[in-house]
Formats: sequence, structure tokens, C-alpha cells
Amino acid sequence: MQHAENMWDLVDPELLSVFVAETNEQIENLVSILLQLEQEPQLQTAYINEMFRIAHNIKGSSGMVGMEDVKETVHELENLFGLVRDGKYRLEKPEIDLLFQFTDALRDYFQGKTNGSSLALWKERFQGLTTMAGTTGPDAIAKPLQEVPLVLSTQEKRTVASWQEEGKPVYGVEAAFSPEFPERSSVATEFFGFMQKYGRILTAAPPLNQLAEDNFAALKLVLLRETPLSLEDEEAIYGFPSEGILEIKIRLWSYHEEARIGDRERMVETSTIRVESDRIDHVINQVGKLLTLKTSLRHLYEDGYHGKNTWQQLGKSVQELEQIANSLQDKTLDLRMIPVRRLFSRFPKIVRDIARQSGKKVELKFSGEDTEIDKQIAEELVDPLTHLLRNSVDHGLEESEERKKLGKDETGHILIEARQEGGHIVINVSDDGRGIDLEKVKNKAISLGLISEEEDLSEKELTALLFKPGFSTAEKVSDVSGRGVGLDVVKEKISQLKGSIEVKTGLHQGTTFSLRLPLTLAIIQAFMVKIGDQVFGLPVTDMERSLVIKESEIHYVNGRPLYYRYPEVIPLLDLGTRFNFPFRHDPRRMPVVVVNYGRSRVGFIVQELLGLEDIMVKSLQKSMGKITDISGAAYLGSGDIALILDTQTLARDLAALDQ
Repeated sequence: MQHAENMWDLVDPELLSVFVAETNEQIENLVSILLQLEQEPQLQTAYINEMFRIAHNIKGSSGMVGMEDVKETVHELENLFGLVRDGKYRLEKPEIDLLFQFTDALRDYFQGKTNGSSLALWKERFQGLTTMAGTTGPDAIAKPLQEVPLVLSTQEKRTVASWQEEGKPVYGVEAAFSPEFPERSSVATEFFGFMQKYGRILTAAPPLNQLAEDNFAALKLVLLRETPLSLEDEEAIYGFPSEGILEIKIRLWSYHEEARIGDRERMVETSTIRVESDRIDHVINQVGKLLTLKTSLRHLYEDGYHGKNTWQQLGKSVQELEQIANSLQDKTLDLRMIPVRRLFSRFPKIVRDIARQSGKKVELKFSGEDTEIDKQIAEELVDPLTHLLRNSVDHGLEESEERKKLGKDETGHILIEARQEGGHIVINVSDDGRGIDLEKVKNKAISLGLISEEEDLSEKELTALLFKPGFSTAEKVSDVSGRGVGLDVVKEKISQLKGSIEVKTGLHQGTTFSLRLPLTLAIIQAFMVKIGDQVFGLPVTDMERSLVIKESEIHYVNGRPLYYRYPEVIPLLDLGTRFNFPFRHDPRRMPVVVVNYGRSRVGFIVQELLGLEDIMVKSLQKSMGKITDISGAAYLGSGDIALILDTQTLARDLAALDQ
């Protein structure tokens, strides 16, 4: 058998993308069945045929694309399911847990986080279960030590890059264990706590919640420091007292190594979208009309000018072209849209795992699963929503006994609901837990020096503190949360997606996190303005209205300009000054674009209002990096290039100045 690392290079990229997409769907189906089986074990015979079919399909498709390691591993799983189907074996709780772990391992493999050796271990496990079926259970099978790779998420990579750009050191620390040492879990946990004295641990492999499995060969950490480790620090780490640790390694984290680790992850990322045939048929019909129109316009051109009728025909053709272009725009955007149920489908297992770690009973429900969202946005929402679910289970929901004392159902309830509002999608994550103690939040903020004791903050202002980096009111640190990392990451990601997040809470009544995001990031309607010689675009979804004011209607408070016309008070920002594109104001006519920022409004002073235009936004970050206040660029019908304003960042900065 060929090495797995080479197999990826041998498979056609397009075929590989389709294979990974379809296999991930099959994995999600298997996870869904396992969740049902866990709740209704008496229905095992009803579920096993579908589980066998899923394994058979994965085996067949992996063989077709030449993924022999996947094929051979799943073949052994199929054999196990066959024994269950024939009544010769029964899946009990340990086996179900094992299958959940395997689905995670298979996903990790397709994401480039593990290699073929990991699958080989699972192949051996399934072979052992099959061989010993009916005589011994899976507990009798020794778990070989696994080399767990340290792979950073996209957000963690950004954190490392930002840390290094500021000149701060990032260390990779590894503690290798003796295979014969029986207490790796306790020593690894102790070493993890020991290393927290020397900096912030960004991530670990295996993570804390998997250390109890006791089958890892080494514990690997990424350590963030404000200053380099001293010689004394390194000697203390190397001298960590434990006979179970064979070797400790400390090295500066390499950017190039990180880039190499991510190569296969990027390669196997799927861009596949399953599209309903009627949507494709509509696009094809419109393309057919476009071809017919092209022929008609060519004839008009070749015939030349023949009077009024020719101009009428030309005008009719232009009108028809506009209709076709609008229809194609709408329908091609539809091709990118998927129901949010595809996003939500991965969360039941996540909540199950978090609930088991926390020792709580949790029920997860969904609403609005048919609401559609851009696939790109859906993929970017996985991590933020996972953070929110962790927060709901660990912080929000009470222990069963506490809930009973409060007269609540001992099972905590979490609801994820989605709905469309205009050009936005709103996703709410709600729990019926203890709610947020705003007085506790205020006291914590005072102790951290974020606010003074004299400040009287509103509920909105207090809940906004939860998104400050490092802010946490948790009284103890768990494997799930409490380290002050999470909500700040959520807000950063939502902001990158041109969205916003708000919190509503009531003591003992629960908490709701509300995410508001654009339906798509591909083609947007923008309001075009001119500043100096440059054209800028503002997303219409962020815009409330435009107006023309007089200079006399501008008032200054603490040196900051405000538009005041009873009952309106709107902070103003001169974009000409902001971008160093000075222009002469007409004191009688000053165009202003009013933008919504959360529940507030801000106004941008511009030189000229140009009107609405449909544009395709192109990112500038790949070639130019992050540009302050600019989210992208677009080609206009005139041939000019317009810069797209990051209105939420501008509004946030303006709001901060006025506080």
C-alpha cells in the first residue's frame, strides 16, 4: 500500500474535492444515527442496516479515488457492522463511544490533521473487535500509543502571526512519555498546569479533554510569551520532575513550519456545493437567452444605422440584457446558498461531547433549518457557534440538582434558530440557564481596570464587556471553558464576516446570543460616493439613509462633530479627512451617509452621492494584506475601481472616540 501522504498527490483535485464533500456528508449521517442509537439502544437492529450502507458507500467511493488506507479501514468497520446486523455482536456504550471517536478521526484525516498511520491504528482496532466478537469487548483491546499532531486552527494561526509581528516569542513545547509509564494522563495534566506559569497556552495536542484516554505518546503545546524564556525558565521546564517523561523539547515556533503543516489542509478543503437541478436549469435557460441576444446585437451592428427602428431595437435589446443580467446574478447567487441545517447538523455531537465533559443533561433543538445562507459564511460560522455552544453548556446551564431546586427541568435546553431579515440572516443561540449576573460582570471589569466604580453602564454596555480579550467571570477553569478565550474570538470572526453580535440575558432566565450576518459576501448592492478623486462603496445592508445637511446644523461636543436636528443626534466623521482626500465643502450642501452600528447610528460626510450599484467584491488581503477601513475593491461599469468601505470598523472607531 502506498503511503497516505503520497496518495493525496495522486488523486485528481476535482475528484478529491467531490469525494471529501460526499464522505463528510456520510460521516454526518453516521454521527446522527449514533446520536439516536445512544438515546434509543433498543432500536439497534433498525439502525444497523443504514450504518452498514454508509460504511459500504464510503468504502466504495474511497476505492474509486484510490484512497486505499480509507478503504481498508472502513472495510473492517463494515465487517463489524455486518456481525451486528447478523446478530453476532451488539454495540454497547463503549463501542458507540469508540465510533464517535472514529468519526472525529476520519474528519481530521480529511482536513489534513492526521496521516495514514492514524487510520492504520483504527483498522487494527476494528479487526480486533471483529476477531473477538462475542467473547470479549473492546476494553480488552490494548490501545496503541498515538502520535497526536499539533495542528492550529485558522484563528490560532492568525493569533501566532499577530504575536510574532509584534516581536513576541511563540514557543513549541513537547513532553514525550515512556510507553511503559501507566499514568500519562495525570502527569500530562500536571505538566500542562506547570507550563501555564510560563505564559499563555494557545492550544495543545491532545487537548485537555482527551488526556484521559491515556493513549498518547507526547503532549505538545504552543506557548505565547511577552518576553523570551530566560535560561532559568528553560532549566526549570527541562527539570520538570516526572519519571514518566522521557524528553522535553523547547523551540521557537516557526512560521515556515506552520505554513507547511497547513499545506495539505488547504489542499483537501472542499469547495463543492450540491445544487438542485432546477436552479441549474434556470441558469442554463438564461444563458441561452443571452446567446440569442448576442446574435441579435451582432446583426444590428453588421446592418449599421437604418433609422429609428434600429435604435428602438437596440433599446429593447439593452433592456432585455439588463433583465437577463439581473436574473443571472440572482440565480448564480442562489447556487452558493445552502440550508443552515447543513451547518447545524454537526452541533448535536459537539453538544453531546461538551455535556458529557461537564456532567450535565442537555437537549439541543433547532428552528428555521430551511433558512438559506452562503456556503462560505456557513463554513466560517462553525468555530464561532461552537464557542457559543460551549459557553451555553458550561457557563449558562446549571447542574441538574441546582435546576431542580430552582423549579426547572433537570435537563438544560439550548435552541439554535435562524431566520432571514431582508439581506441578512439572524442566528440566535439561546439557553434556559442561570443568565448573566451583570453586577458580577461589572465588578470583574472594575477589578481588571476596564471601567471605574463611578461609571453607570447600561445592560448593552455591560454585556459588551464579555467580548473583551481575556475577560471571564468563571470561578474555576475547566477543560471546556473559563480561560478568558472564546467570546472575543467570536466577535472578531463575526466582524470579519461583516456581521454583528448582541447579548440579551435575564438572571435565572437564560441568555441569548444573537448573530446578524449578510446572506452572501459575493455580490452586494453598494451605495457609491465620491471623496476627492476616489470612488468608494458602502454596503447597502449597513446603510440607513443618505441626507444633505448644512454646516450650521453641525455642533461640536468635546471637539467631536455631531449632526443635530431635534430629535436626532448623529456623530459625524469626515471621510475626506480620514482618508487624506481633502475636498472643499459646500456649507449649504454637505452630503452625509447614515450607517447603522448595532443600535446606534453614525454619519459619514462625503463629497458627492453617486447612487446604487451592484458590485462583485474582490478581496485585497491576499496581495496587500489587511488594509485599515477597507474591506475590498470592485470594478465599476465605467472601468474605474471602487474601494469598499468597512463601515462597521469606521463606525466602531467613531463610537469609541465619542465615549
